[in-house]
Amino acid sequence: MTVADILVYADPTNASAERLDLALRLAHRLEAYLIGVVPEDAAAVGEKFEKMLSNEALLGEWHMAIGLTEPFVTRWAHCADLVILGQRIPDHDSGLYRPEDVILSCSRPVLMVPYAGRRPDRLGENVLVAWNGSREAGRAVEEALPLMSASSAVTVLLVEPDDELADVEVAQGLVAHLGRHGLNARTQVIRRELATMAVSDTIMTQVAELDADLLVMGAYSHSRFREIILGGVSREILRDVNVPVLMAH
Repeated sequence: MTVADILVYADPTNASAERLDLALRLAHRLEAYLIGVVPEDAAAVGEKFEKMLSNEALLGEWHMAIGLTEPFVTRWAHCADLVILGQRIPDHDSGLYRPEDVILSCSRPVLMVPYAGRRPDRLGENVLVAWNGSREAGRAVEEALPLMSASSAVTVLLVEPDDELADVEVAQGLVAHLGRHGLNARTQVIRRELATMAVSDTIMTQVAELDADLLVMGAYSHSRFREIILGGVSREILRDVNVPVLMAH
């Protein structure tokens, strides 16, 4: 997959600056057109975005959301190969209240940038794939390929696999597939009897231990209703993640 254009949501919060910096760096790296979407009545943010494009010698455009922000961002996401959003910040108004709605509806991979944690000065050099064998996880891996390079290290993580023999076999097949893309990949399995915490906590612990700069995972492999009622990995990761996470639904 070639990333020809990137959509980034820009807002007046302090966290938006790092999100924009990451978007600009990716636009340079991928030689991509950059589309900015800003909240309604935030023309100053759009004008600043336009100036940044000029200073960086990048091609792009910006649009002000009209009406509800989530549907507006979702519509424009169809016009890009990659969407960059910010994690919801408690008690702050970014104008985008439910980024998960965009992930579920936009038909594009979404790179969620956390508002806290390590500054994302590198991306795709050390990648953790949270693998559960779902369609969503498979799509996320493929959509993440443009963000990786031959020097990337990729760990395919299985946590509490239901059918360990079959699941590990497929994960090893995925590692071979990534190897054919020139990537240095390996599997890591945390078995059910060794798991001592929630799946989302296990994933975040591995992010820290591996010093991963990108987490890749499917979003809402179960229904969103089930995740809201019972709790779910996607929802918990979106709430707690402290490194960029690329999600696909």
